[in-house]
Amino acid sequence: MERLEEILKQVSGVIWGNYLIITLMGVGIFFTLITGFIQIKGFPLAIKELINSMRGNKEVKGEGTLSSVQALCTALSSCVGNGNIVGVATAIASGGPGAVFWMWLAGILGMATKYAEIVIGMIYREKDEEGTYVGGPMYYLSKGLGWKKVSVIFAIFMCLQISGGALIQSNAVADVVESIFYIKPIFAGILMGILIGMVVIGGVKKLGAVAEKLIPIMTIIYFLGGITVIITNINQLPYAIMSILKYAFNTQSIGGGFLGYTMKEALRYGIARGLYSNEAGEGSAPVLHSAAITDYPARQGLYGLLEVFIDTILICSLTSFIVLTSGVMQEKISPAIYVITAFGSIHSILKYIIGISMILFAFSSILAQWYFGKVTLTYVFNSKKASYFKYIFIIIVIIGSISRLHIVWYLQDILLGLMILPNLFGILLLYPDVRRETNNFFQIIKKEK
Repeated sequence: MERLEEILKQVSGVIWGNYLIITLMGVGIFFTLITGFIQIKGFPLAIKELINSMRGNKEVKGEGTLSSVQALCTALSSCVGNGNIVGVATAIASGGPGAVFWMWLAGILGMATKYAEIVIGMIYREKDEEGTYVGGPMYYLSKGLGWKKVSVIFAIFMCLQISGGALIQSNAVADVVESIFYIKPIFAGILMGILIGMVVIGGVKKLGAVAEKLIPIMTIIYFLGGITVIITNINQLPYAIMSILKYAFNTQSIGGGFLGYTMKEALRYGIARGLYSNEAGEGSAPVLHSAAITDYPARQGLYGLLEVFIDTILICSLTSFIVLTSGVMQEKISPAIYVITAFGSIHSILKYIIGISMILFAFSSILAQWYFGKVTLTYVFNSKKASYFKYIFIIIVIIGSISRLHIVWYLQDILLGLMILPNLFGILLLYPDVRRETNNFFQIIKKEK
């Protein structure tokens, strides 16, 4: 078993080498240019669209299964998870404070990539036998490029990858529940399985309704708790900001601690964590947004800008400042408990707040992972056969609570890397669709004014 784990670790390292990170960044730059810097010109409109949708001021015409806001919240439930807490803390521990700067850059470029993915996903989406709109890389790889075999392989990889993700998230919940509330993992897993079952049996509409309510609540809980930690250590905030900027471009390693990190390490871990967290380029966003009710693909693409902004610029940044202002990096503890330690150092009640946040983050991620599995299996087989996946998925969640998952982590990375490559090549080849839809949409918006 140890030999297998070592082999998988080496394979994962090869797949997630510098070339993949460079490719992801390059794709972000490419779509930034061909969309006319969509992050800048589209962001104010995206905010306006979100406010109007939430207030009900403007009803968007078009076909779909979920409202645009529900699609956004469902997509956020996928990328906003414990990676925003543990993953960011680990990136800072491995790459130093400068990793945060490169994480921001990855987020800004990732906004353009995710926008492009969603636009293409909306163009090539279709209805399944149940009348639900479905889409994603397997649909545009097949319909847009004629890569039928590649699309099937992609769907299988995504189903396997999300199943492993459910195991990991369930395991994280069980660990938190056991350490904070002293409940045995198996009982936490059974309870999680029951709650997940109550949602997934209701289908994608039930998922959208739950995500629409859950995402704002869990984000606010974590945000308020994090702000409390930062305000308590407010005298360290200027130092944290200067450290981020200084060590992002530090070219020499001259000692231990922060001084031991170089620009190379900061860039590697910051970009990798930023892209891993916001999922830009993975192909997950078009799967979830393809169910949205919208009149123009580019209108729904704007919600991708908000998705990356909330995930990386807001939540990941909050975690970064919690770690850098609290002083937990000076303690001899695992990066995995940096944030929990920072919360607990202020007041014992904050320990429970972060625990609840981590549970909600994992719960929302698991719900999104079920939907990925359903859509991919629908594509490979049909909706009737795919409907049985919800029962298998509940069992996966329960098993995850009592498992040891070192090997699963490496398999996750390998499958994810294998998914990203065909997706990136696909959206690059379909870039004329993105440029056309973007130009048409903004011309229409200009005329409406």
